[in-house]
Amino acid sequence: MRASTASACIVLVAAVLSCNPPAPEPPPRPTDIANAELGIRLSTLPEGLTVAVNQGATLELRPLDPTDGGVIRFVAGPEEYGINLVAAVQEHQRRIESLPDGAYLGAQELQAEFGTAFYSRGRFSDEGAAVEETIIVLIHPAGDRRLTLVSTYPAAEDSAARVEQLIDVLSYIE
Repeated sequence: MRASTASACIVLVAAVLSCNPPAPEPPPRPTDIANAELGIRLSTLPEGLTVAVNQGATLELRPLDPTDGGVIRFVAGPEEYGINLVAAVQEHQRRIESLPDGAYLGAQELQAEFGTAFYSRGRFSDEGAAVEETIIVLIHPAGDRRLTLVSTYPAAEDSAARVEQLIDVLSYIE
């Protein structure tokens, strides 16, 4: 009787396993995301992000998981001579501090593929919710204007993952 029970269990397990095929592979990440008006291209889409908008001068990335919230926008400034990245960080600080419950959290210099860049971070209230904004400002790959990556997301105790994600996006810019 034990042998027939064991055989029945094996048959039952085999039947259950055959009804639950393995999960399909996730689709490949898009490559070569270009925006002619911004004059930039991403060699690939960083993990965990999707293109929400890529039209005209608007390129926005959002988390694949909508419950994560947030958006990463790319902003290319006008052509200018003598681009001052420190002034851009100071401008960001003033803007953050002017917002409701605005608290500037600091900045740091980075070395990017295209030269020096700065990230700057602050927190503020938007319609009663705590929001963080991290920017990375650098000289556009074409060299004639400023490029700013703006990441706005729900504030959390530790935003290191969001800052790392934005730096990761920076590494794919061409």
